[in-house]
Amino acid sequence: MQQNGGQMVERIVSESGKSRGEVEQLIKAKKSKLSGLLTDDGAAFMVARELGIELATQQEMHRVSIGQLQDGMQNIDLLVRVMHVFSPKSFERNGTKGTLCNMIIADDSGETRLTLWHNDVKKMQEAGVQKGSVLMLHNCYAKSFNNKPQLNLSYNGSMVVDPKNVDCRTLPNAEERQSKLSELRAEMNEVATIVRVLRLFPVTEFEKESGKGRVMNFLVADESATIRATAWNDLVDAAEQLQENDLVKFEGAYTKEGLQGIELHLGWRARILANPKTDAVIPSAMQLMQDKTESRRISELDAATKFVALQAAVVAVNQGQLRYSVCAKCGSKMQRAETGMQCEKCGSIEQDIRAVLSVRLDDGSSQVNAVAYGQSAEKLMGLQKEQLRELIESIGPEQIIRQLQDRLVGKQVRAFGSAKENTFSNELEFVVRSLEFA
Repeated sequence: MQQNGGQMVERIVSESGKSRGEVEQLIKAKKSKLSGLLTDDGAAFMVARELGIELATQQEMHRVSIGQLQDGMQNIDLLVRVMHVFSPKSFERNGTKGTLCNMIIADDSGETRLTLWHNDVKKMQEAGVQKGSVLMLHNCYAKSFNNKPQLNLSYNGSMVVDPKNVDCRTLPNAEERQSKLSELRAEMNEVATIVRVLRLFPVTEFEKESGKGRVMNFLVADESATIRATAWNDLVDAAEQLQENDLVKFEGAYTKEGLQGIELHLGWRARILANPKTDAVIPSAMQLMQDKTESRRISELDAATKFVALQAAVVAVNQGQLRYSVCAKCGSKMQRAETGMQCEKCGSIEQDIRAVLSVRLDDGSSQVNAVAYGQSAEKLMGLQKEQLRELIESIGPEQIIRQLQDRLVGKQVRAFGSAKENTFSNELEFVVRSLEFA
């Protein structure tokens, strides 16, 4: 029932009327066009389909178990349970970018590794595949790695997640215990938890023996605790896509004792799953910050003050440009280059703006300049970014600030953020992470 590469070519030759040389040239051209991302069989399937030839009908597929897998098997179906999902990886080969994702799957005969490629990775993410999911796999092929057969989903294969009316009783269990952050202890492995993102820190690069590494820190919380999380290397790509207040699930994480308590680390076995399917109700980032953040008076602030809440009145709106340039693709700062403004991170020249507003706050104990950026600045102004852009072009920043003076002075706000010393004025200022009007 299986078709090897030679059989595929023969069928294309016989059903298309083309010579063997012409067919082989078409397959070679297809592989070259996709820069080596296709196997010979995958290219043959694509050529056949373009010629109106169906190489593998449903009748030619056949169900096997993991224990029956052998190198070179093709057109096979399997029913499996997901035991672990690794984080997707991006790569570039011969100038063409691609994505792959590995997972460990099992049935009652054993377990193996399954690799998904390109669009199938996106479909897997959209379907919310996670540990414990059942997969009905159609049109896979087996290929040995380290003398063990592993599965790949063919380019024209399909995957049904948690299929209905299918008997899954023979599949092994993949029980996952989701932990609350307050339950975490040092040296735990395979941690799964659902949390809310509170704060994101910039990516840092470092040198190691095997090359350059990347690390990114962020604060996460649930209703039980707030904790520092760290994404390493490949996981940084997923962490960079997060935004404050996102609900995420971590799988395969581990814990360590840090300087400020237990830390959650996301290494090569981990995965970040955005907007997970869950019945749990986790408060918004704002609500969590309100519940967990210490309140301070302005007179109690110093440059070492980290993440506190201020309750104060706006007594002035400070002069400023109300926006600065950022990269339209990745949101990083733009810097001047010989050809004009360029992103310091990705090199793009496409620009966007980010709102910024400085106000003077007074709580009766003292005063401080508070600076809000992005969505916090937009909320304080009462303007969305595009509205701000149009107003700046029509009446300019100075006129907008006069209007904001009339609107904001005397308003009470509750601001969440950290204090720092301004490098230009050497005065203490408060950097707002989020705020609400009292």
